[in-house]
Amino acid sequence: MTEVTNEQYKEPTGSRLFEVWESGLAKPPSVAIRSLHNVVNRYLRVTRPEAAEDISNGNVDVIVYLARHDNEEIFPQDIEQRFGVTRSTSCRVLGLMEQKGLIAREPVKRDARLKKIVLTDKSRHIAEVLRDNAKNMERILLEGLEDDQIRQFMHVLDVMQTNLVKTGLIGDESRYPSLEIQEQDASKSQVPQESQVPQKTCDDYASNNRDARDEYVSHVLRISQEMAIARNRK
Repeated sequence: MTEVTNEQYKEPTGSRLFEVWESGLAKPPSVAIRSLHNVVNRYLRVTRPEAAEDISNGNVDVIVYLARHDNEEIFPQDIEQRFGVTRSTSCRVLGLMEQKGLIAREPVKRDARLKKIVLTDKSRHIAEVLRDNAKNMERILLEGLEDDQIRQFMHVLDVMQTNLVKTGLIGDESRYPSLEIQEQDASKSQVPQESQVPQKTCDDYASNNRDARDEYVSHVLRISQEMAIARNRK
């Protein structure tokens, strides 16, 4: 295990807050984030649509991925690459999903030997109800906040993530999508004047970061599946 010492990092501005956190008068950021994460998990559990009760986490991940790429041809090797699994694992997962009626394999017109993976009406419905539930949760979560507040909050979260990823202690940076990291990497090749930098919108970020969006949606929907696991443990 790699040991990290305080001397490696600069003390942040406003470090007197550490005294407050250590005294227990307020939650430090990491604890507050975990607390919010737990509340989101709990909400998604108790509001989980009935149609998705018996679907496993892994199946949900595949369903979400296929739903996000509905207009593309997706093959088993795409599943293997996207989720970092072996061919035998993907064959087993996809085979079970086909038995459950969640996916189907259809021949490709240009080559009858190829069979693409498509969602069934059943899994399309599951993806839709889970997505609607997650969207409703987001609306409730952000109630009372102005757009500028939300953008600033998301920026702060992104900087926090970047700070941890940039330590190099948690693996490949590409595994943790971060707009802050992407912008830093882009600035290495070109550093325009501040007045020339266009202001990006949330839509711009979304259109240029489809994999990150897939990861987020998959994560939110996967959380809603934990109810089944919790029930089995009782």
